[in-house]
Amino acid sequence: MKTNRLLSCALALAVTVSALALPASAATAFPDIQSHWAKSYIEEMTDANMFKGYEDGTFKPENKLTTAEALALCARAVGLDENTSAEIADDYKEAVDDVLDGSQSWFYREFAICLAAGILTESDLKSLTQSGALTKPIVKEDLAVYLIRAMQLGPMSERLSSYPMSFDDTASISESAKPSVYLLSVYGIVQGDQNNDFGPDGQVTRAIMATMLSRAIRYMDAHGTDPDLPEYTSYAFQQGVIAATPAEGSGGALILTLNDDLTGATAYSVSLPSGVTIYENNMESTTSALKAGRHARVCLDGRGTAYAVRVSDALEEFEATVNGIDGYDIAITRSGQGEILTMDRFTQVQVGSKTTGDRSIVDADAGYTSAVCKLDDQGRLVAIRLDGGTRTEEGILAGYTKASGTTAASIQVIGFDGVTRTFSVPSGATTTVNSLVSNLNSSYEGDYVSLRVSNDSNAVVTAAVDTVTEYVQGAVKATSYASDVNTITVTNLDTGKATSYDVSKSAVITYNGETTLLRNIKKDYFVTLRLSGGDAALIEAYPGSTVTEGVITERIFSDTDTTVTFVVTQEDDTQVSFKVDLSNPPDIERDEADSTIDKLRTGDSVEVTVRYNEVTRITATSQSANVIGTVDRIIQEKNGYTLEMTLSDGEEVSYTVTSGVSVTQSGKSVNLSSLRPGYKLGLVVSGEQVVSIEIQQAVNSSNKLTGTVIYVSTSDKYIYLRCVDEAGNEEIVTVNAPSGTVILDVSTGDSLSLKYLEAGDIIEANGAYDGAEFDATVILRQ
Repeated sequence: MKTNRLLSCALALAVTVSALALPASAATAFPDIQSHWAKSYIEEMTDANMFKGYEDGTFKPENKLTTAEALALCARAVGLDENTSAEIADDYKEAVDDVLDGSQSWFYREFAICLAAGILTESDLKSLTQSGALTKPIVKEDLAVYLIRAMQLGPMSERLSSYPMSFDDTASISESAKPSVYLLSVYGIVQGDQNNDFGPDGQVTRAIMATMLSRAIRYMDAHGTDPDLPEYTSYAFQQGVIAATPAEGSGGALILTLNDDLTGATAYSVSLPSGVTIYENNMESTTSALKAGRHARVCLDGRGTAYAVRVSDALEEFEATVNGIDGYDIAITRSGQGEILTMDRFTQVQVGSKTTGDRSIVDADAGYTSAVCKLDDQGRLVAIRLDGGTRTEEGILAGYTKASGTTAASIQVIGFDGVTRTFSVPSGATTTVNSLVSNLNSSYEGDYVSLRVSNDSNAVVTAAVDTVTEYVQGAVKATSYASDVNTITVTNLDTGKATSYDVSKSAVITYNGETTLLRNIKKDYFVTLRLSGGDAALIEAYPGSTVTEGVITERIFSDTDTTVTFVVTQEDDTQVSFKVDLSNPPDIERDEADSTIDKLRTGDSVEVTVRYNEVTRITATSQSANVIGTVDRIIQEKNGYTLEMTLSDGEEVSYTVTSGVSVTQSGKSVNLSSLRPGYKLGLVVSGEQVVSIEIQQAVNSSNKLTGTVIYVSTSDKYIYLRCVDEAGNEEIVTVNAPSGTVILDVSTGDSLSLKYLEAGDIIEANGAYDGAEFDATVILRQ
């Protein structure tokens, strides 16, 4: 995005007008600067075409700069290339023109950059315009604030809690400007005058501006400052919270492991080649910035190779009330104060409990009620989880069931993608039929229905049935073209009969949700047609083969035919139904071996492949543990054992385990009798029956634990320790090290704090188990 800063200024943003005036033949030709204290700075900035002289050949170094002129120069100091500057100008022109209303409009491009680069907000620009400050001389402390923002150090200045300065008039500097003045003084961009005063209210001359601008640009170039404007970048990326100090890979590469911004779970590891550029506060840094707990965004080139990493401090997390959504802006209230947060292309979004994606999944009409927000140290919205609200689901009503003696019901809807989804319909749901309030029943099967579904409960909030408009769903058999009319032939999903329909000249045609042409609709695509006067007015097409992932939560055997319906619950809690004919079953694979449909169990994770609207393959993985706890006592019974356990949430339970239950450890079968108190177990429980047991940690109530540190959380005060039990099996143990825990280095005898423990350290922890976790009182680093 950025080219050489001074060159781009010269080519793209050559001259300010008014007091920056017309060119002289050369900087050294200005007769009024030859003995001026700022001569070298003026020459540097005029050579770079940041400034130009007046038509009489002078520079007039003591002329005052207006706020508009100073802001224009700050915008140029950002160092954007011509293409990016032009794109920003186009994007922001309307907003700038609306605020300026013709005033200072010759600076609209620079004002647009000010808005995009964070030098100004629209509110700031509006205030400056309405107050008339844009055309008045700017004072030094205001320039300090704008210049720091142009240097991409605004967020850093806002985070400062102390900013000691030695100026004699420090007390005269506004509190809001002190952090910016402090940074400029630390970096040598401003200095005291002959009286050691900063002069916060002093008006900025052309000489002062040239001096500060020159020093700022030198600083930015020396530190590799590179602004990162989300909407004006196109690189691919991976981002998350750094899990641990990067490990060394091959060829000098570093392996950076990132935890997901939304869930905190380990998401992926990224290889950072030797020489990758690290940015911190938008300035070049070193790999020492890659510390656990910080946030990192890895920039990837077209081949997927990391070429840069942008690091920020730990994310700020808070809860807020959602007041409304306008485009990418979310209005929230936190701690009684209203704010506007903007979702950019880097923002990770979660809607409800599980659905994740980017900002495109946000529904402005959903009515979200609350949010958990995470901001980086630039104040950008890195991640947001939106709770409450509803989403739209539409399709053809395929089934309606209502349990006897209850008011609740459920419906099955065949979506336009051909997937059948199941939704619960609580008694309070509002339903209409042809816009009139009515009740749902099975007579509406085959009719179009539009639902608003709760993101939290997956239950229907409103349902609107249309029995008037005719819809057809099925597989494309053929399409044809003629000079006067086009046709599409569809094999009906319900009847199995093929019918041809004329395609209206104004028909809306989509594939996978994107507008397309009829000629792009291929044989065997799944389509939904909306008919008008017998012609196809809407064609929504999807691939003929789809794969749905989830967990089997219900098996429904038919009483009238040889079919079984599997209800699969997806990650976002949406339920999808698949009907399978037992006499003609699909290919089944379970736990990487050929299997049969009767072996599929509730709780299995599955991938269901539907081709030509029929289930052709189910790949299943047997259920994993749904109960995790630590054994407190084992009682031998006549037909097995009773396990008394404390679950991970502290609940005390008891399970009867028969001798036929599978018990494994590290993938190997072991005897049920090998279980011991203190073991951490993962149990697969269906109802009250234990189906299988996995020994996750073969530990006991020992008061001493030795292992290798693999992760340290200094904020939450715990350690992940890799231990090896007596049988040679690796275990990961959480060692809690709260304040007061004694930490010593055995080799030196020095006392340590938790932050000095690193991955790879071998430690001995002394303390006691509390359930599955170990509470340390003394930690010895070997």
